[in-house]
Amino acid sequence: MSRQPLTREHPEAIIPDPTAARRVRWSGTGTTPPMILLGGIALFLAILFCPLIHHEAMLVSSLFGVACVLFAWLAVLWVGARGAGVPLRVEFIPVRSHWVQGLVQIVILSYWGAYVSDVGRESPLILAQVLYLTMLDALLSWSRGRSWRLGFGALPIVFSTNLLLWFHHDVYYLQFVMLTIGALGKQFITWEREGRRTHIFNPSVFGQSVVAAALIATGTSNDLTRGQWIASTFEAPHYMILVIFLLGLGVQSLFGVTLMTLGAAATLWVLNLIYTEVTGLYFFVTVNIAATIFLGLHLLITDPSTTPRTNLGKLVFGAMYGLGYFVLFRVLSLMEIPVFWDKLLPVPILNLLAPALDRMARSGVFGRLNGAWHSMLRPKWMNVVHMAVWGTVFGTMMATGFLGGEPNAHPGNSVRFWKEAYAAGKQHAGHSYVMVSGARAEGMGDGAAMNELGVICIDGLGGIVNPSHARAATYFARASALGDLHGSNNVIAQRMFLGESASEQAVLEAFDRLTRACAEEQNPLGCFLVGVVFEFGIGAEGADSGIAPDALRAAAFYTVASRMNARLIPYAAKGLARVLLAGRGAQIDIDPRAVMLVMAQLADQGDGEACWYAAHLTMRGVGVEADASAARSYLDRACAAGLEQACVASDAPFPAYQTPKQLARPGWSTAFPVRAGGESSDR
Repeated sequence: MSRQPLTREHPEAIIPDPTAARRVRWSGTGTTPPMILLGGIALFLAILFCPLIHHEAMLVSSLFGVACVLFAWLAVLWVGARGAGVPLRVEFIPVRSHWVQGLVQIVILSYWGAYVSDVGRESPLILAQVLYLTMLDALLSWSRGRSWRLGFGALPIVFSTNLLLWFHHDVYYLQFVMLTIGALGKQFITWEREGRRTHIFNPSVFGQSVVAAALIATGTSNDLTRGQWIASTFEAPHYMILVIFLLGLGVQSLFGVTLMTLGAAATLWVLNLIYTEVTGLYFFVTVNIAATIFLGLHLLITDPSTTPRTNLGKLVFGAMYGLGYFVLFRVLSLMEIPVFWDKLLPVPILNLLAPALDRMARSGVFGRLNGAWHSMLRPKWMNVVHMAVWGTVFGTMMATGFLGGEPNAHPGNSVRFWKEAYAAGKQHAGHSYVMVSGARAEGMGDGAAMNELGVICIDGLGGIVNPSHARAATYFARASALGDLHGSNNVIAQRMFLGESASEQAVLEAFDRLTRACAEEQNPLGCFLVGVVFEFGIGAEGADSGIAPDALRAAAFYTVASRMNARLIPYAAKGLARVLLAGRGAQIDIDPRAVMLVMAQLADQGDGEACWYAAHLTMRGVGVEADASAARSYLDRACAAGLEQACVASDAPFPAYQTPKQLARPGWSTAFPVRAGGESSDR
């Protein structure tokens, strides 16, 4: 193709259209086209026997159903074509932009998969999507009476989709629905642009955006997709942003899309710096520019068919994408909508604006500026200049630490950072606190962050999230299973003091972890909670599993806990008082005088529960001389502190001892929920 000459209407000399095929290498009719599709369907069905797939019934059903639809559609077309005497045609027309972008994307997928094993396990399903979209393109073309232009068009659509969104396997048919929407948009949503009929929307983004709107409306984004997991794990590979930059240079050198990437990156850089300078916080919470959005700057907004043609239009297009992403990130987070959609949703709107941006760039003052810009150098060399500017901007961002570095090195990638910012009353810090906890917990399997999510679910974080003890119990159980002792503490505390748990099995497993940690003299609070479990037991009588009450072991763990941490002495002493009052003190080496001394001190501080124990110890003469008058005084003080069973008439018999009801109520807040303390990691 010859270079377009400069005109008044089109002052720019553009790089030849990369979507135009250079030549048809092969064409065929007769039985060849349908046989190609039959081979594709057979290969599609063969994927069902992969180890990843064949044992998942819902996944097998999804793939088999898709294969049946493809076969039935092909059969109808084949029979109809033979009856009408009209052959089904196929032409092999490789388009350079398709296979180049596909090659770049598969390298990125492979690099990601080198760090995240799930990516490799998903590869048969990615292949199934490539086969499906290729065959769908054939069936749509034949259904419209056209030749099937066989090439590599499915590669960039499927690969870019899988770099951003997967559906869970039990609803995997939705992955094919999403691809179908993108293909239909490419086939039927078109316009005349500069004398050429072309599709309006980037096909991969269009399908995802339509699905995103449905998932957001129904609140099922996290239930049905692994979008949040992808966004989190995509940060795991070292130097992912550098890898994307280097691969992007190849695309930019061929197709002249550098200005869009440059405009978006520069806009995000400036907006980030301004926000951090003004607030002292980080707008994108854990990173300055995430690897997924950096991927978007190179892949989502650089489709030559759906973006501006002019230099000025491209630069503004990229800047608008950066601004749109910046705004959507905050809007979605405040609306509690998963923010992994923010990089997708601006693109269809910008695709619609592409012709308008070109018209703006060709008119008035902007037209003269754009014309001078285009006429400075031949397109190929002007693109080299653009790439040099982009390389300088990128190098500066890397050198100043704005980009790059270890995945966890960013100050905002810390639960503690955002917890302290929230405590200081910084705007939006609470949402960021929740976001970081969720990202580290769900994406990185961070047990401490998982425990933090449970704590947040208990207190609601000032209305930022809806309080839910049931969800908290689930997070605590998961934190415990990941080895976080604070999570194990919370599992036991929630079960023993609130009667709530994710499951009895989770409680027993947490108990085992705390017992082992106590034997190694770790986690003093855990030792105390083990003592509570041994004092009261877990599980109904006659149950196959559970922990029977054992006063001897309860007292031993209470003693160890108080020795390890002086702050636990009041609570451990109360436990020992209960053991003494239950008549078990004779068999256990407990100093009743020390216990009574602590109860008296706590009673003087207005502790109603301690007053109750002190009353009964004094009445019985345990650890102190028996004194009915002093015992009655302690009883009155317990009543004044709100302990209902202590409120008896002065002339009534002294009440029989029973465990205070307050012990089983949420009022015991000193140990529940257990937050990560100074001894925990800075996460």
